[in-house]
Amino acid sequence: MPDASTATATAGIAPAAVPARRSAWKVVVLASLGGGLEIYDFIIYGVFALQIGTQFFPKSDPFVALLSAFAVFALGYVSRPLGAGVLGSLGDRLGRRPMFLLSVMVMSACTIAVGLLPTYASIGILAPLLLVLLRLTQGFFLAGELACSITYVVEEIPGKASLVIGMVVFCLHSGVVLATLVSLAVHTYLPAKEVLAYGWRIAFVLGGLTGLLSYWLRTSLEESQEYAALKGQVSRRPLRQVLAEMPLPVLAGIGVSSILNVGNSMLFVLLPAYLTRVLHDPVHDVGLAQAAALAAMAPAILLVGWLGQRIAPRRLHALGSLLMLLGGYPLYKGLVSHAISPMQAYLMLGMTNVLISATYSYLLADLFPTRLRFSGVALSLNMATVVFTAITPLLVTALIHATGDRAAPGLYLSLIALLGLASGLLARPLSGRIANAAQSPAIAATR
Repeated sequence: MPDASTATATAGIAPAAVPARRSAWKVVVLASLGGGLEIYDFIIYGVFALQIGTQFFPKSDPFVALLSAFAVFALGYVSRPLGAGVLGSLGDRLGRRPMFLLSVMVMSACTIAVGLLPTYASIGILAPLLLVLLRLTQGFFLAGELACSITYVVEEIPGKASLVIGMVVFCLHSGVVLATLVSLAVHTYLPAKEVLAYGWRIAFVLGGLTGLLSYWLRTSLEESQEYAALKGQVSRRPLRQVLAEMPLPVLAGIGVSSILNVGNSMLFVLLPAYLTRVLHDPVHDVGLAQAAALAAMAPAILLVGWLGQRIAPRRLHALGSLLMLLGGYPLYKGLVSHAISPMQAYLMLGMTNVLISATYSYLLADLFPTRLRFSGVALSLNMATVVFTAITPLLVTALIHATGDRAAPGLYLSLIALLGLASGLLARPLSGRIANAAQSPAIAATR
């Protein structure tokens, strides 16, 4: 149940503060921009993993170089739990706005630095070491970005929490679209040798510059309503409180987020390589299928966010989890036998993923009170990211080799879907905080 101090503080918001929030929807959009950069970075590194592996690791074995690149990709998530703890705690103690500005500035600088980093041929072992350092730093600050966006928009307009979270996810999706378009442009207009030499760098520098633009736009943000209303009731040790007092919400949050992380890894990193290299589908067909799925997912995300105002988001999340649980392995078996085309696979998996991606953030935010929300969301979200996003490409690849079953990724997807479904059920009795905040007369005036 929501804590009494949060409800009391929220109810004490002065009505005079409401007119200053007349641009709340504009604020929600600005708060969501950094999440687009996060997913852009995630996608763009995976897209250019082959080039990065060749440029930063010894060329004696191309397969080893590629594995090394994916290992650095995974390493970028290792620092996320630490970043979640530090930035989440600071966000609950000092406010959401300072963390917004700090995180996007540092991670943008790191993205640009990766794009400008000298290669192994130029500076030897220092090149991969610097790449690792930049990825660790980037992962540390990325840990606070999406968690801050989720926390901020829920606290700014709790009466329309599902819809505004849908907008956050829509901006995340826009980062995927941007990464796809940049990758397509680089591979279309540059020969393969030039993509290897410098084309991949364009994608990283562009992402960093986009982040700096996001920083500039965010300087106009105010503090979120619910956090501003806490005043003297801010927790001094929020992370410690979350770990000591709310272990079940944290575990539920990790489980609820697990299926989203695996679904995104499947859609945007594993499936393209799987279809082209394992099943030998034409690259053009796979690219077209991915583009079609991305186009279809964009309006679907907003639709599910809107539906969440009318149907409990946990029910939509459970539906998506159930569909993945029952359909994961059959989907991959159909791909292996070519009974299902890449286009059909992308659309089915993409539409199912939308039910989860547009709702899991609501379930996360609903688990924690305002004074501990940033820490709770950041910790749950980033632990799930480390466990389920970072290792998924390596684990699924190893699973195919170990079992000899080319449909093995479907088994893994179904297993994680079962975890997500069970976690959503666990989260239900621990939730209800957003609805409590939305009942405040002052906040209700912003609906």
